[in-house]
Amino acid sequence: MKETAKTYAAKLKLGPHHAIERFGVVTGVIATTFAMLLVGTLVSATANNRARLDETALYTPSFTTSRTELSGSVDGVYTNGERTRALVLMRFDSSAAGSFSTDAANYQAFLTGSNEQLDTQALATTITGSIIVFGSTGYLGVVLDSDAPFEQQIASLTLRANSELVYKEGSGRELREDLKDDGSFTEFDQWRLFINPGASGTEEAESLDSERIDPAALYYELVVAEQEQEIRESMDEQLMEMRAVLNRIDEYDGEMSRVNVDGVFIEPPAVPVQVDGDTVTGDPADDEAESTLSLESAWVDPRGYDFDWRSGSVEEGYLDAIMPPGETSYVTFLGDKARAEDEENPGFAANDMEWLLTDGSNLKEYGQTSQAMEPLVNIMNNTTQAYQDYYHIKTAYQVDSYSELLELEVMLRGVDSSGSVNADEEALLTY
Repeated sequence: MKETAKTYAAKLKLGPHHAIERFGVVTGVIATTFAMLLVGTLVSATANNRARLDETALYTPSFTTSRTELSGSVDGVYTNGERTRALVLMRFDSSAAGSFSTDAANYQAFLTGSNEQLDTQALATTITGSIIVFGSTGYLGVVLDSDAPFEQQIASLTLRANSELVYKEGSGRELREDLKDDGSFTEFDQWRLFINPGASGTEEAESLDSERIDPAALYYELVVAEQEQEIRESMDEQLMEMRAVLNRIDEYDGEMSRVNVDGVFIEPPAVPVQVDGDTVTGDPADDEAESTLSLESAWVDPRGYDFDWRSGSVEEGYLDAIMPPGETSYVTFLGDKARAEDEENPGFAANDMEWLLTDGSNLKEYGQTSQAMEPLVNIMNNTTQAYQDYYHIKTAYQVDSYSELLELEVMLRGVDSSGSVNADEEALLTY
């Protein structure tokens, strides 16, 4: 057996005379394994970087101008269906209101290719562009038009405001590290963004498909539509709340004819005109159908509205249809509405309702101290609270929610009339 073992050891080169050779083999295996792991890691890292590049459309979600120190955010990067046009939508913070120009001609943009190490590269496609300012809303954007679908590439976009409306003493704020070597950020009021319009993370915007840049259409789709939907959902909730409170009132009305103390009942009080005859018709939304809820009411708060908001939209407009004949200024109309009063019904206070009993006495005179009359007092208190709750929800619906829809329309009209586009040859310079 010893001879056999020696024979196998000799064949496998396990003897002491082959130690150096064995070391070389083991070292080679380790080196090969390490190389394979390194290659695998590099391939995986490259794939991850490509995936991240493919998904990430925006690398700088906020900005601060270099000289006037106005801050803002970047709402997103949007593209058309063919992915040959992109919009970078920005918004100044509300604290900057009145501190920036609302004329697109006063802005200029510069675009170049970049990488994750912020090294400048040539752009992958030929790009032209324009600048949009959406009136006084605080929103502005840069439109990029490419001669071919955008490729996967990080782009460095610099915005310059050539009109400074705020004076800042001194050299200004501390610049970002990647901006310190660029003297133009000290000389001009600028900010820089890093974007990738070729990324899958961009959002498609139908209004970018039109040949002409329409600030109002873009503003409606990208800003107003979402706000309008939130208001409409809130109004549906208010309608459901009003229906529930009206059901409570009906329940308490039934108790008045059923509950008595020693044969004495409540004489049903006069229903306040602000509530009398109100019903909520239709059905709430479900998986198969949209909501059809609607308030049917004879009384409308003089500061409120009662038009069919569900069948229209802010984009189509409500004002022209609801303004009185001969009224030409919606500003005057809305101002008069906000100051209107109901002269016939100057106010509403559920506690002022009269509560008489069938024996001719006044239920309010019993107060909270009479245990015998407690069942009737509870009905009075519950009904009074229900009327008060309903009135608050109804006025919030007719006055506040309707007004919010009209305010969106006014804002959209403002963008339509005062929005500006800078499409000059030097609006966007590429390098």
